[in-house]
Amino acid sequence: MADVDLDFSELLPVAAEIEREAHEVAQEAYPVVKKMAVKLQRDWRRNARSSAGAHGKHYPRSITSEQRFSTDGPDWEIGPDKAMPQGGMGRGFEWGSVHQPPHNDMGQAMATLEPLFEAAAKKIADGFMS
Repeated sequence: MADVDLDFSELLPVAAEIEREAHEVAQEAYPVVKKMAVKLQRDWRRNARSSAGAHGKHYPRSITSEQRFSTDGPDWEIGPDKAMPQGGMGRGFEWGSVHQPPHNDMGQAMATLEPLFEAAAKKIADGFMS
């Protein structure tokens, strides 16, 4: 049987550099992700105020944003909080029901936010690639 010696010790410094850069990218991304989360919440609420009508007067205020714990990088959750008045009605407002058509308030907010988010992410990536 052949004796094989596999030595990956040269990869350890590369792995350490990747880990360091991943941490730096997360630090750069934090303010961008936070800003975009707040913008999504505001735009979604604004859209919901115009589409919800009298029957959904509490729904827009139920749309919240909060940071979630993550070891991988910045992470926010945005959407109707079921603990708030009409927060549990988010699916019906967004995707419709037998009683009303879909409002697509989140989808409209995302459509305007997506190119801004992509441009910000590209700017961060370009800074690390140069």
